[in-house]
Amino acid sequence: AVLAGLFAALGSVSAKLTVNISASPFPDLVRQTLPHTNTRALETLSRILMAVGVGACNFFMWLFFTKALRFGDSTPRVMMLQTASNFAATAVCGVYLFGDVLSMQWWAGASLIAIGLVILNSEK
Repeated sequence: AVLAGLFAALGSVSAKLTVNISASPFPDLVRQTLPHTNTRALETLSRILMAVGVGACNFFMWLFFTKALRFGDSTPRVMMLQTASNFAATAVCGVYLFGDVLSMQWWAGASLIAIGLVILNSEK
């Protein structure tokens, strides 16, 4: 379930990089290594690689999520682990890769979702 959450977060990162190529370090790295590279072709290649990354991450997210559901002891517990790891990985990627600032509204929303999952998972 934790791996499913991590791959879900990585899929979101790949999608953001597909749409906003300027946030990706890949074109700059290649430009420094190969200074005479066609910028337009490099941007297109970067977008294609990130789009493939979205598909691969979604595939692995669903693979690990369904395995966790099959082998887990309860569906709410699997969902709680997957969601918690997704939120944590998304926050870390947002802060360190994109320089995002996590507002109080983000923390409040994440906390409410976590509380709701804990309530769903609590003993009856």
